[in-house]
Amino acid sequence: MARYSYFVVTFSILPVLVIAGVLTLYFMGTPDAEPSDAAGLEKDLQLYLEVRQKLIDHYDGELDDETLRNAALQGLAQGTGDNYTRVLPPVAAQAQSRNLGGSFFGVGVNIEHNDDGSIRVTNVQPGGGGEKAGLLVNDVIVSVDGDSILGMSSDSNVNRIKGDVEGSVVKLGINRGGDTTRGDDPKAVRLEVEVARTRVETHSVHDIHIEERNGRRFGYMHISDCNANTFDPQFKNAIAELADAGAEGFVIDLRGNGGGRVSAAVSIVDGLIDTPDAMVVFTRSSRESNRAGDAAWRTKDAESITSLPIVLLVDDGTASAAEIIAGALKDHGRAFVIGVRTFGKGVVQTIHKLSTDPNYALNITTTQYFTPLGRKVNKGLNGEPGGIQPDLEIPYRANEKAYVQARLRVRQARFNREQIAESSRYWNHEDRMLEAALDVLSGKPVTVKD
Repeated sequence: MARYSYFVVTFSILPVLVIAGVLTLYFMGTPDAEPSDAAGLEKDLQLYLEVRQKLIDHYDGELDDETLRNAALQGLAQGTGDNYTRVLPPVAAQAQSRNLGGSFFGVGVNIEHNDDGSIRVTNVQPGGGGEKAGLLVNDVIVSVDGDSILGMSSDSNVNRIKGDVEGSVVKLGINRGGDTTRGDDPKAVRLEVEVARTRVETHSVHDIHIEERNGRRFGYMHISDCNANTFDPQFKNAIAELADAGAEGFVIDLRGNGGGRVSAAVSIVDGLIDTPDAMVVFTRSSRESNRAGDAAWRTKDAESITSLPIVLLVDDGTASAAEIIAGALKDHGRAFVIGVRTFGKGVVQTIHKLSTDPNYALNITTTQYFTPLGRKVNKGLNGEPGGIQPDLEIPYRANEKAYVQARLRVRQARFNREQIAESSRYWNHEDRMLEAALDVLSGKPVTVKD
């Protein structure tokens, strides 16, 4: 019995002895590094270069210079502890610029991302480059300009397909006739097509239609983001179209709207308030050196594009510029707000293109937003919720948010929406927030089911 215990103990410590021996030999064979006399920024740069070089020289695996550089830059921004201050590498910086610009050059198709990185074509837009090149619904894009996109991120793949020059050509490798959920189906026919990029206007205002309740007519629209062309012409045209159709009030759906341009949000508020010089939003920085850049945005005149009543729908995906809209219209009593407390992103980000390499962008949080009544929008560091509190709160039930998000995605379809809606099992799901909004507009008592 004693012998058995002895061998257990003996063999259990052998790996430790071996590891210790290896480490001892390694350290004994490595000379002590001479400390540098550098200090401050010079020392920081030397530390970075030394770590980078030792990784390249000794790491047991493949390393890429660009990946190391991007990770180092992103880590520097993360050191602020602010999730919104970040370095955007070229692909992400290019996407940000396109998304805020109101248009880009694309191949004229709607897509859906597969788990393996491939891209399924869900719709081919009439007159676009994709239609002219012969792309079909359910084609699966598997390569761009000869490089496979399998295993790559969806954002990266989409940005490789888009371009900055109208008429430029992108070569797409597609699988046709196989499994549409994967890009490696050996039964699919592999084709190479060249597609000319054409201007694609980004659309922020979706599903403009009339809802009828008890013989009355109300206009509905969903605003998905706030970009250069959101207010003019899209929002203005939507209001005019619904008013011409006999709308007696409007439901403006901001659920899932992650924001965008402050100027677009201010324009929407200005267009709905008939009081000149009314406060829309102002900034106040906690940093003395930034306060010279603080500003206030006000309405321009007494003109408004409609005086009809408005109900806003918001949720915890309503953020940033969309919160400016909700906060200003609520504070001025111009809209009744229904839904869930908004996300609470009320920071101003200044976008810098790096002079060392203008393909990189640095987004820096420089100040914070406040509603006209001085309510702080951003979440507090000590757990203060921030955001815009609805006038009527309707918390999401279990799984209900997923249903609403699925419906909003269908609402954004610009072609074949009816067909897409029919294939969505969530399209006919009850929308309690929308029903409450229509009750408010029609003057009915609001009953919210638990």
